[in-house]
Amino acid sequence: MTDKTSQDKSKPKLKLVDKKDSILTPKQRAFVDAVVKGKITTYKECYAKAYDVTLTKTGGIPKWTEVEASKLMTNPKIALSIQTALEKRDRSTLSSAVKLRDHVMTQLYKESLEASSDSSRIRSLELIGKTIGLFTDQIEVKDNRSVEDIDEDIETKIMALMSND
Repeated sequence: MTDKTSQDKSKPKLKLVDKKDSILTPKQRAFVDAVVKGKITTYKECYAKAYDVTLTKTGGIPKWTEVEASKLMTNPKIALSIQTALEKRDRSTLSSAVKLRDHVMTQLYKESLEASSDSSRIRSLELIGKTIGLFTDQIEVKDNRSVEDIDEDIETKIMALMSND
C-alpha cells in the first residue's frame, strides 16, 4: 500500500499556459524585431534600442544591458518568437527567390518562342539550358588511395614547400 503523499511528490506539477502568458510586451516585441532584422550587430545593442537605455557619459551602452539582453534571450517566449520570425523570414525569402526564378524562366521561354530574331531565340534557349545545367560537363574522379598514401603525399608537398622558403 502506497502513501498518497509519496505519490504526489513523484508527480511533476504541470502548469497550464495561458494565452496571455505567450504574448510579448511591446518592448519585448521591439527587441525580437531588432534581433530578427539583423541590422544591429549585438543583442546588447538590440536591448538598448528596444528599452531606450540611456548611454553612459562616454557615449557607450552600459554593461548591465548585456546581462539583461542575455536574460531576454533565455526567455522561452522570446526565443520562440525569434525562431518563428527567422523561419518565417527564410520561407519568405525562399518563396521570393522561387517566384523570381519562375518569372525569369517563363520570360526566357516566351522569348525563345516569340523573339523576332534567330539570335534572340538562340540566346534565350542558351540561357534556359545554362539554368537547368544542360551544358555542364560532369567529371567523375575516382581515387582509391589509402589514408596513409594521402598523408604521405601531403607531408611530401609540405616538405617541398618548406625547403623552397
